[in-house]
Amino acid sequence: MKLFVSAFLLLVYLNVIGQVGQTRNWIDSEVKLTDSKGNTVKVTHSFPKGGGEVHQNGKKYSYVIFWTRMSNQSANSVELKVKYPDVTYFKSPDSYIQIVLPRESMKNEKEQLYDYGLTNLQSLLNDESKQLGVLQKEIKPKEDYIFYTAVFIHISGWGPSRAKFELKEQNLFYKINMGAETTLIPCGSLKFIN
Repeated sequence: MKLFVSAFLLLVYLNVIGQVGQTRNWIDSEVKLTDSKGNTVKVTHSFPKGGGEVHQNGKKYSYVIFWTRMSNQSANSVELKVKYPDVTYFKSPDSYIQIVLPRESMKNEKEQLYDYGLTNLQSLLNDESKQLGVLQKEIKPKEDYIFYTAVFIHISGWGPSRAKFELKEQNLFYKINMGAETTLIPCGSLKFIN
């Protein structure tokens, strides 16, 4: 009987341990964007999650989900404005992406979830009411703001993807790599409010 109880407890222990996955760090990069007056925003970019398949108007898209955390490290508020073009083309007209800003809020506790907790990607691609046309947010001093970016990919044979924001003066750009394909997309602004 002792052997049976010991074996049973060992089996339960191994089953529980197997279901609790190791927490992974999903941060790809961190950069500090600084204006000419020394105001700084620390921007944290995630690794991509996803890789499922969705359809729009008979076309097949793969997708990846990113999140970005903007941490205002200055004494002044910063105004973030992001708007992506409807379509971004790469080298050929058959290779393009659609970038969507979901209305759903990203939170730290979603970091370990599949697709960072973002659900129903098919609906997100096809239903504009679930998308933000323009993301506008005032980030107060010492405040963080986290948001999703969903990238729907119509590129054959795309490889590993990475994305990050870059700042040139007050203009914001989204640099995205899809395997060998890279583009720098003008997408908004980051302005400190004095």
